[in-house]
Amino acid sequence: MSMVPVLVLVLGMLLFMILGLPLAFSIFGISTLTAVIFTDISLWQLIQRFFAGVDSFVLTAIPFFLLAGNLMNSGKITDKLIRLASAAVGHIRGGLAHINVVVSLLFGGVSGSAIADTSGIGTILIPAMVKKGYDPSFTVTITAVSSVLGQIIPPSLIMIIYSATAGASVQALFIAGIVPGILFAAIMMVVSYVYAVKYDYPKEEKAGVLGFFRALKDAATVLIMPVIIIGGVLSGICTATESAVLAVVYSLIITIFVDKTLTFKDLVPIFINTAKGTATSLFCIGAASTFGYLLAYFRTNDMVLWLMESMNLSAGGFILFVTVLFLILGCFMDATPAICIFVPIVVPVGTALGLHPVHMGMLICLVLAFGMVTPPYGLCLLLACQIAKIEPQRVFRNLLIMLGAVAVVLLVIIFSPELILFLPRLLVPKYL
Repeated sequence: MSMVPVLVLVLGMLLFMILGLPLAFSIFGISTLTAVIFTDISLWQLIQRFFAGVDSFVLTAIPFFLLAGNLMNSGKITDKLIRLASAAVGHIRGGLAHINVVVSLLFGGVSGSAIADTSGIGTILIPAMVKKGYDPSFTVTITAVSSVLGQIIPPSLIMIIYSATAGASVQALFIAGIVPGILFAAIMMVVSYVYAVKYDYPKEEKAGVLGFFRALKDAATVLIMPVIIIGGVLSGICTATESAVLAVVYSLIITIFVDKTLTFKDLVPIFINTAKGTATSLFCIGAASTFGYLLAYFRTNDMVLWLMESMNLSAGGFILFVTVLFLILGCFMDATPAICIFVPIVVPVGTALGLHPVHMGMLICLVLAFGMVTPPYGLCLLLACQIAKIEPQRVFRNLLIMLGAVAVVLLVIIFSPELILFLPRLLVPKYL
């Protein structure tokens, strides 16, 4: 087993990224170069592997979930969710921070995207929080970190990609994401309350019971979408892809005919943005599939197994190793290629050690989701800083405090797999 081709693959990819080449081109470019230099694999085989990587029925859910999220986001559904969150938790000290978290929790069930969450919620709440006297650094931190809930609460795009890569049930993953999402939201609200008490952040006006139910009634049309998605999956009436199609149809009806916040003319740019987002995701998946094929060709699995045996890791030690690995990967690359390249290597090893692929998948997805806020790659952090017009360096202290609290919950989840698995076992046992 020669390490040279593997080192060329990994270091070459990092070099291309440092030189400014887009990630997907970096991955596919170094894969092609390595195949030409170190193997007799034809270029046609690489192209076949590229298309084989995206030839999965599960992945067809991605464009539909993206489209549904874009439709609801462009249809100004965020305003309804903010009013509902304000009625529910705005009266707690530091109300706008709690609203930020709760809206992200609700919005995650609509968009499945952390970036959409940051842009849709951040453009409204960041200026509002700063105007009310919240520290801009804390404002950016809570907005960016809570937006990660969009990748945890179902539907989650990275869970779909993990499902297609590892062969795990997307239905089980969706249901498994509910408890971690609620736990992370709770710890973020606890930290926000401590900040609010320390820095005397204000409460919002109490809406009362009637105000809450009015806000709930107003947001009911939005909240039905997660019910359609999760309910369809839970009942077995439809697959994740089919529920995504239903979500698109429902979004069109609500935004065009009920709320009338979109017109048919508005659909053209939304379709174009969705097509661009889908193309970017699928190109990354195809390129990463080629990269992963070469890692398998160079018997990287055997190297990992040998490393694990030499380190004599237990199942607990291995899951910690995987968590740290994907934590590092999330700092430097998008979740899509990280999953497609490394999941086929680590999941078989974890399964052999007795770890459940859904538990492993959930941990991998959670860690990569928080990669959206960890420098230098953290796109949600950079976007929130751009909205607030502050430098990312000013946010690091508060970000470390918030991520430290999140890490405590993550450790509980790592060593308590039943927290992840009990809900899927209860609701969708046939998918486990």
